[in-house]
Amino acid sequence: MSDQSDGGRPLATRFLTYYALGYLVLIGLMGLFVDRAMRRALADEMEQRLEATARLASDNLPAEGSDLQAWATWVFQSTGLRITLIETGGVVLADSHSDPAVMESHATRPEVLEALQGETGVSRRVSVSTGFEQIYLALPPEEGVITRVSQPTRTVEAELGEVRISVLVVAALVGLLGMAVVAFLARRLAGPIEELTNQSVMAAGGSPEVSPRRSSVRELDQLGLAISDLARDLSRRLAESEEASETLEVVLGALPQGTILVDRDDQVIYANPSAYGLLGAVPDQLQGLSPFQFQGAVRGARETREPIVRVVDHGNPLRRLRAVATPFSEDERVLLVVVDITERERVDAIRRDFVANASHELKTPVSTIIASAEALQIAIGRGDSSMESFARQIEDSARQLDRMVGDLLDLSRLERENPEMARVRLDQVINDEVQRIAQVVADKRISVDVDAPPLTVAANHRDLATAVRNLLENAARYTDEAGRITVTARAGDGEAVLTVEDTGEGIPSRDLDRVFERFYRVDSARARATGGTGLGLAIVKHVAESHGGSVAVESELGVGSRFTVRLPLADSGEGSSPS
Repeated sequence: MSDQSDGGRPLATRFLTYYALGYLVLIGLMGLFVDRAMRRALADEMEQRLEATARLASDNLPAEGSDLQAWATWVFQSTGLRITLIETGGVVLADSHSDPAVMESHATRPEVLEALQGETGVSRRVSVSTGFEQIYLALPPEEGVITRVSQPTRTVEAELGEVRISVLVVAALVGLLGMAVVAFLARRLAGPIEELTNQSVMAAGGSPEVSPRRSSVRELDQLGLAISDLARDLSRRLAESEEASETLEVVLGALPQGTILVDRDDQVIYANPSAYGLLGAVPDQLQGLSPFQFQGAVRGARETREPIVRVVDHGNPLRRLRAVATPFSEDERVLLVVVDITERERVDAIRRDFVANASHELKTPVSTIIASAEALQIAIGRGDSSMESFARQIEDSARQLDRMVGDLLDLSRLERENPEMARVRLDQVINDEVQRIAQVVADKRISVDVDAPPLTVAANHRDLATAVRNLLENAARYTDEAGRITVTARAGDGEAVLTVEDTGEGIPSRDLDRVFERFYRVDSARARATGGTGLGLAIVKHVAESHGGSVAVESELGVGSRFTVRLPLADSGEGSSPS
């Protein structure tokens, strides 16, 4: 639980505090009411006692005036009340506490004035003779004498004090009893509430096993059932959320695109493995992100609420990275997606170059055919003997065009299809392809030496034959008359090593890295003259790599060139070689 909840007071203490405050206020108000009521009741009772005593005294006045003083003293001793006899003129005839001779006239006393008017006069004041507050009651005169009795108010206060003590004792006992009852009820109520609190904490922790215990309070039972239902629902939602989070983590982790999530405070809160692979490092703060242009993209997307794209060069070796910063619609988070477009741009460039080169290469024989055809028509019209020469030019250009189209189709097929592997005898393929170029090398008096023992490789027969054919044709094309071509095949380290070596003019060192590019020729004029398309070595490289092998070239100007192809040997479990 939080520190704030730990610092609060228990429920029982709160109930007792509220009860004590409420009880004190209630008892205080009741005390004031009871005190006033008791005071009024005691005062009324005293007045009734004074009036009864005064009437009794008035009815039993002595006949002789000389006996009045003694009689007043006797009445005081009998009743404890002061008695004064006053004539209608205000002269004090007798008093139980003072000498009437020294007493002043009482004609102006309020109670005497009311008595002279025929009413029972009552007043309260401090007595001049006794110095205490007194209650005075005077009866209307009988036979010219007003009978007045009085009593100190402290008598009322004394009786009221006894009543107050009794009330306080009863109030204290009732208060203590009430506190005991409240404490018992609070503890009985706090137990189920504490248990519900613990169950709520368990539910917040994701525990679905929350079984509320029945209590005597229906509302608490309903709350317990609601907490139990909430715990199960929360557990289910947590499980679904965790599953969705794990799924999202796996999906984002498997993406080749770098994915970085930045919050409103420029804190990097997520980055998938691809982001580290593309950028090298992903900092915790946006300000440390490299390249710097990506920081501007994130901030710009947050400000404009529109996706922003940046393409930059980054890393060593240099790579082309494209980043898209997309803001979230409901807050200021930004998702940065980084893609390595180096290969795509390279492929696009190759495709553009290929189209341009193919168009250029095809244009040459087509132009030759068109020009030769026009010249042939003119020669035919004139009956010129050059017709045969123009016809041969058309045929040679058409054959070159056919070879180029064939090579383009082969290259397109190799790039489009995955080769179906089988056990292929490399030595047989070499011998077959040597036979195919037999007439070409015979015309140029080129000797071909083959040293290929039986070797079985895992390859596609058609593709392998195409590669070997292109290597042999390339060697024959660039080897002068009376030259030599040497073909060898050896096995080593699980590979079959095919070598085609010629005694041609060789390749300049600056061109060695480019001879396997499409349409690249070391000597374009000679290549076209000998029927080269510029695609043969590109086909050889593609076949070697698609079979899990490689191709390399070594050359020296004026000495010749050696092309080496490495292919994996076939396992014993491979299928049989095609015929």
